[in-house]
Amino acid sequence: MAREIAVVINYLSSYDRSFKKLDVPAQRKTVSAINNFLSFLGSRQKPEGLGLKKIYKNYWEIRINIRNRIIFQLEGGVINISFVGDHNAVRVFIRKP
Repeated sequence: MAREIAVVINYLSSYDRSFKKLDVPAQRKTVSAINNFLSFLGSRQKPEGLGLKKIYKNYWEIRINIRNRIIFQLEGGVINISFVGDHNAVRVFIRKP
């Protein structure tokens, strides 16, 4: 019998602000990448190109494309989607106090 895992997804205001700065095609790719990630959580079958990787303490990333990443925090059964941007913007975001 498969166990179902309850997960809470929060979109933080820092994510909302960074998402609004993206152009429309990048916003669409971002939504698609998040949907692929959520599908992975349900099926446990990692889609090709997801690029799930732990980057710092409890921060993880998934890939939108070769340049842009979505950053989230994983804390128990809660996923806080925190930021979206390129490598340099991600570095700045992660290093904020």
